[in-house]
Amino acid sequence: MIEKIYREFQQQLLKFIISKVGDLSIAEDILQEVFIQVIKKIDTLENKTKLTPWLYQICRHKIIDYYRLKKLSTVCLEGTHIDDWSHAAEYDRPSEVEPLERCVSILINDLPDKLSGVVHKSELQEIKHKEIALEQAISLAAVKSRVRRGRLQLKEKLEACCHIAFVGEGVDTHCQQQCGCED
Repeated sequence: MIEKIYREFQQQLLKFIISKVGDLSIAEDILQEVFIQVIKKIDTLENKTKLTPWLYQICRHKIIDYYRLKKLSTVCLEGTHIDDWSHAAEYDRPSEVEPLERCVSILINDLPDKLSGVVHKSELQEIKHKEIALEQAISLAAVKSRVRRGRLQLKEKLEACCHIAFVGEGVDTHCQQQCGCED
């Protein structure tokens, strides 16, 4: 059964992952992790008609794991002393991302109060939805709903404020400075 799933979905999942990470070798690694997860968890799939969304959900989680791991390795390097400064540029955070982060933070704060706090905790502080629900004494479903609505509103605001293009492994941003993030 796993072989059949692999043959049927491998190409479309790989394309999906490439669209999110922009690198074929990284996408292939993530796809491998996806199918390892599929092998481990296929017995938990109760409704076989929901195979496709289940596979894409695993892909999304593995992509998120990849970016979290990438972020963690960057954070770990920040406190490290680098003896050979000729290689220091490899570890610097891309300067083009900083204005974007500033805009995102401003735009999150500009969301309605019910959404901004939840989105800030979920996206910037990376607090789990369950923890936010307990902290704010609201249901988990309410947290997920607010995060989703907040993300949609944030996306609209960000698209109106900034031009964002993914170029190679970097991000090309141009802020139209409509969100109050002027230097």
